[in-house]
Amino acid sequence: MKELFFWKVWSSSERKITITALIVVSLALLFFIVKSINPLANVIRWDVLSELSEISTVVDILKFDQWQYGVSTPSSLVTEQFVASTMETDFLTVRMFWGFIIVGLSFILASLTTMPRFWYLTGMVVFILLLASARLETLGLFGEGNKALFIITITLYTGLSYYFHAFRPDIGIGNRILGISAVSIFLFGLVAFLSPVAVPALTAAAYSLPVWLLISIAFLLISATEIVAALVWLSTSGQNKNGKSGLTNFLVISILYLLSLVLLYLKNTRQIDWDLTFLSPVYLAIAAGILGIWGFKKRADATNGLLSFRSNGFWLYIGMFIVTAAFAAYASGTANDPLIEVLEDVVVNGQLAMSLVFLFYILVNFFTVFKQGLAVHKVLYKPMRFGLTQTRLFGFAGVIILFSVQRLLPVYQGIAGYFNGLGDLYSNTREYPLAEQYYKMALQQEFQNHKSNYALASLALNQSDKVAAAYYFRQALLKNPSPQAYAGLTGVLMQESLFFDAVFSLQEGLRTFPESGELLNNLGMLYAKTNVADSAYYYLDKAERTSEKPEVPATNLLAIWARSTDSGLLDSLANNTNSQKYLSWQANWLAVQNLRQNFSKQDFQNNAIKEDSSLSVSGLAYLVNYARNQAAEDSLPAAFLPKLANKNQLLSEDLLLASLYPEFYSGNKLKAIEALSVWAEQGGEHNKLYHKILGHWLLQVGLYELAIKHLGNVDGIEGTLGQAVGYALSGQQAIGGLLLERMQEKEPNPALQKLQNSLMSIKAPKSKADSLFAAAQKSPSDKNYMAAVHANPFDARIVSAAANYFRQKKQIPRAYRIVLDALKYNDRAASLWEEYTILSLLQGLTGQADEGEAQVKELSSPADYQAFVTRYQPMRALIEKQRSEFQ
Repeated sequence: MKELFFWKVWSSSERKITITALIVVSLALLFFIVKSINPLANVIRWDVLSELSEISTVVDILKFDQWQYGVSTPSSLVTEQFVASTMETDFLTVRMFWGFIIVGLSFILASLTTMPRFWYLTGMVVFILLLASARLETLGLFGEGNKALFIITITLYTGLSYYFHAFRPDIGIGNRILGISAVSIFLFGLVAFLSPVAVPALTAAAYSLPVWLLISIAFLLISATEIVAALVWLSTSGQNKNGKSGLTNFLVISILYLLSLVLLYLKNTRQIDWDLTFLSPVYLAIAAGILGIWGFKKRADATNGLLSFRSNGFWLYIGMFIVTAAFAAYASGTANDPLIEVLEDVVVNGQLAMSLVFLFYILVNFFTVFKQGLAVHKVLYKPMRFGLTQTRLFGFAGVIILFSVQRLLPVYQGIAGYFNGLGDLYSNTREYPLAEQYYKMALQQEFQNHKSNYALASLALNQSDKVAAAYYFRQALLKNPSPQAYAGLTGVLMQESLFFDAVFSLQEGLRTFPESGELLNNLGMLYAKTNVADSAYYYLDKAERTSEKPEVPATNLLAIWARSTDSGLLDSLANNTNSQKYLSWQANWLAVQNLRQNFSKQDFQNNAIKEDSSLSVSGLAYLVNYARNQAAEDSLPAAFLPKLANKNQLLSEDLLLASLYPEFYSGNKLKAIEALSVWAEQGGEHNKLYHKILGHWLLQVGLYELAIKHLGNVDGIEGTLGQAVGYALSGQQAIGGLLLERMQEKEPNPALQKLQNSLMSIKAPKSKADSLFAAAQKSPSDKNYMAAVHANPFDARIVSAAANYFRQKKQIPRAYRIVLDALKYNDRAASLWEEYTILSLLQGLTGQADEGEAQVKELSSPADYQAFVTRYQPMRALIEKQRSEFQ
């Protein structure tokens, strides 16, 4: 435990800064792990492309004894595909990268100030050379190309570090780290506020990339032998207790470890194609880095005072560890696969070559000690025959040899990664020709790298060059294929109407990524477009089970059911499906309910309307379907849909038509019919649809003559059948039967023959207005009568009775208003004219009363007219007498 918590014997300030350092290392590793899980997800997002289509549904229904008459109106269906976005930079990754770099660099420079003069000066010279390679002049401070920032940076870092080294050796490591950090923060603040470039953080990261790459390579090589050293400890730490030799155990686990490295090397050089995920270089690098915190202590102690672990060794190692973890996270966060592969090659090649030489070093020096069952780990860095310096030199030579066998590919990949970073920079500054040039320079170094090819495809798409985009998407699939590249290629092929090529591309993608829910969904939708419903269902069902967004394929499944499933199976599927809160799914669910003619209560999804009142495709589909499906249950859409129409001008016609449904079924029927009548008379693309809906609504409120007139403008069976129903309900069954007979001659249909036979006995179905009127007659009240009028403001019986009721209660204006509204469309009802005449007379409108009397005389039978005159004449005479007396 003493060796494990070595900092416990240090001073209080050192213990605190050590714990802080270990926390920062943990956070840097967490940063790397999060970014490395799926590097492409950091720069390419899966967008959802929604498409709107229509399906014919029947929501306006008149039910009779044995059959029903409805007219088809469009409900909206949403189908969705996954679309891979163009490559973008994650600036949060860049900012976090610099945060960790500041801390790691502070640890490194602070550790240099505690070293002997020779090593301090050597370290600072190396640091200045690395800083010069970072090209600080690109940040543009004090003018383009000005070296002032480089000079300021060198002056501040070297001045403060030399002050700590030469004049204040008594200052603790914590204050040294804080001082260097203060300089770094000052410089970054200077750049942030004064740099004229668009993205200074990304500019600095792109041009300084070689600095952090070299530090990372150095750290990975320094820690390359730590796993073998840990295996020595594991094999011999308990030998002094049981007296057994740990040589056999050490050789077995060491050989297994080296064999795994050989397999990784063969996989990285494409000599085998095995899935070695469980042996990922990431795990090996993290394990070696963490073990090195303790292993580096033993190595520092073995230098005979040249390197003090407590004074500088620990802080140097931790600083390099933080920089390496941050740089690896940056490479993953920008999906720069050449850089990622460079780091992986350094891990595998470094650990393989250096561990192999280190194993030789252990056996040559400590074979006898192993045989004696002694604790070899205690003397591991005290060689007896073969020195540590030779071991490291031979190990490094082995790394060079392994790189040479790869024809220096990691070197070229490092250069490609650098150019990719510059390409990202100029893509974000919208200097696309320059960005394209750098990406192509990266391809010259490593032509198969995914980053450059996908980025060039993104630039081509931004410039509408689909041929180039398709080419680069293809190139991106050569070595490191991705579902995003397959989706991008498919999208381009579909835009070029190369349907079968798109299908083949997705099928190829699914052979590589069989569990990609995005590709499965898109292939299912391609089959759906060709009406291959069984294949579409197969892929969408699988996509729903594998996708990270199962609601998208679930939405598409509903659309396919709606288009290709008969009513019986549709009911079964709808009853067994799982509900989703996803707006597109809800829109399609309502369309399915419209198909099923199921108008039960549904909760309204508030997320359909955005805060700025703009509508998405799914929002529009949901609102239109909801307004039709819930017309009798919810009147609110009648109020807010017209407001939305004003703010979404391109969608106004759809929204306004949808708003008339709740207006008619649960709002103001007169207002709905008036609005639709105007649209029907104006003509236009949807003229016949408006006539059809209006005709059906007029049938529902008993205005049969007007209904027949409007349905006469509708072609096909819907219009003819509607006219026949209108004639039958108005008592002209023979005309209705004749219409059906003519339709039967044109389009023979057994169902029409059956309807023709039952048309003679047809009766208007009982409506909600009838029951409300019965309730009002039974219990007269303002509320009950107004409810009946609201249900059917054109029914002569209801309106006359309500007007008479309100007239008796001296509510003349109210009675007059409901009669006047009814007469706008029902001007052939004598009872309404009677009430109109009486109410006009009571208001002193004798001219209107005379007109009303004339209408009563025209529309009533002689007996009814005589009865009316008997009531009307005394009232008229009384008014004339009052007027003469007043004069």
